Amino acid sequence: MSAAWQRQPLGAVLDVASGQVDPKKPPYSGMHHIGGENIESGTGRLLDVSTAADLGLTSGKYLFGSTDVLYSKIRPRLNKVVAPNFEGICSADIYPLRPRPGQIAREFLVHLLRSADFLTYTEKHSSRTNIPKLNREGLLGYEVALPPLNEQRRIAEVLDRAEALRAKRRAALGQLDTLTQSIFLDLFGEPSESRWDMAPISEYVAQFEGGKSLEAEAAEVRTRNRVLKISAVTGMKYRPDESKPVPDSYHPPIEHFVKPGDLLFSRANTSELVGAVAYVDETPANVLLPDKLWRFVWRKPTKVEPLFVWALFQTPALRQEIERRATGTSGSMKNISQEKLYGIRTLLPPLAVQQEFVRRSRAVEKLKSAQRRSLAELDALFASLQHRAFRGEL
Repeated sequence: MSAAWQRQPLGAVLDVASGQVDPKKPPYSGMHHIGGENIESGTGRLLDVSTAADLGLTSGKYLFGSTDVLYSKIRPRLNKVVAPNFEGICSADIYPLRPRPGQIAREFLVHLLRSADFLTYTEKHSSRTNIPKLNREGLLGYEVALPPLNEQRRIAEVLDRAEALRAKRRAALGQLDTLTQSIFLDLFGEPSESRWDMAPISEYVAQFEGGKSLEAEAAEVRTRNRVLKISAVTGMKYRPDESKPVPDSYHPPIEHFVKPGDLLFSRANTSELVGAVAYVDETPANVLLPDKLWRFVWRKPTKVEPLFVWALFQTPALRQEIERRATGTSGSMKNISQEKLYGIRTLLPPLAVQQEFVRRSRAVEKLKSAQRRSLAELDALFASLQHRAFRGEL
């Protein structure tokens, strides 16, 4: 690191905006509002921003300018940092940071706040009473080695170019996700307007097979077997890591173990997520079904391809029907019975057409796997580049 790099706390090179404004009054009511939920983790992409008036905001907010950097102090590990190009107001859970002219470049500050070193610092200095939060003193006390301003801008430009490559890879993955949906619509059309025969789910599902409710061991305990959490399927992708250790004294029946080729269904969750499905391509041999996740057991002779049913159960019409039939007094957890599921009518195209869908969707999945590997490599390279950048090794 060059001797020109000067080590100093962030409090010496930036200010934190103070003093709140009333979002009910002009001009603030007409300004766009940014909350933590509007900032994408890691990327700083803004999501669904609306005006204070449209949101009906009433509590005090901070005013920010087009040269400020916004940092979300709540759950700092989520890494929510954004540099908006407009004036607006932000949540009281966000710090509007104002770089002092000639001391720290705005674009350099953004990358600094997203760096692995800063994230590690926030974990050590966050208050942990209920929700982790980085207070103002902790933020301003972070020490950083700052190069001259022109070098800061050069470093930020290098990291911007690297981040742009990662963004393109993420966008490509997003497009491939929509491609599978397009293939489904191309072959089968909208389920509500389909040209194919309709049949109740009981026509092709013999039963839904569940596991057992188990008292889990502490997370750090190593045991022979693990039981899935509901979160193992809520993203419509199977995640065996979302599981808990079960006591070694419990000897589960063989049918409670998850197997490759299983299609899993969440019988209980929030209204939006009850009925989530996930296909098991591969799985550790020691993973068990809980009582709130079911396995589809198909009728013989088989009339459906599991991957076709996986896609079918993600269509909006079927998701809405499952949500409509789910019951429960709690606002956070709904349940659906097997009897109510069996009566839902769905399209049932010929098996050969379903198999064509599987063939095409597996080809898309191969492309997605290649993109994921490429993104993982880019992420690793970016982390290395970022580390070297703040050590003066670029």
